[in-house]
Amino acid sequence: MRRPVFFPVLALLLSTTAFAQMPTGGGNVGKPMPENARDNRQIIPLTEAERSAVAAEMRQMLASIQSITDGLSRDDMQAVSEAASKSGMAMMQGLPPQIRMKFPAAFSQMGMASHKAFDQIARETKTGKDPVPVLRQLSTAMQNCVACHAVYRFAPTN
Repeated sequence: MRRPVFFPVLALLLSTTAFAQMPTGGGNVGKPMPENARDNRQIIPLTEAERSAVAAEMRQMLASIQSITDGLSRDDMQAVSEAASKSGMAMMQGLPPQIRMKFPAAFSQMGMASHKAFDQIARETKTGKDPVPVLRQLSTAMQNCVACHAVYRFAPTN
């Protein structure tokens, strides 16, 4: 009998603690931002080309997350492994060093932890069929994504 994974996947994704710990502006979730709202995230200055390269990497990570959840919902661990591998440490190494040198240490640490979590997902799918360890690693990767986006933003250099 096939074990249903959709609801456990959905529950884990909705319960990530990083999201729950994000500042919400005094309960304004789902409400328009006030006109005087300030974006207090730390700025990482990048050229437009550098910003595009980093954004492409982030979009790939998001696509991997979607493909991982899709693979889990279909009990297709091969698809999960392939999706996770696309966002592992090899992807991070593809980002030019001159861009990586501009990142604050904490940003780099969160990014590295996320890429390692994707690699761990790929390994988990090769050693077992249980979706729970995969979901734990996916939750870790997503917590890093949410935390990073809550703290940092990119701004063009002059």
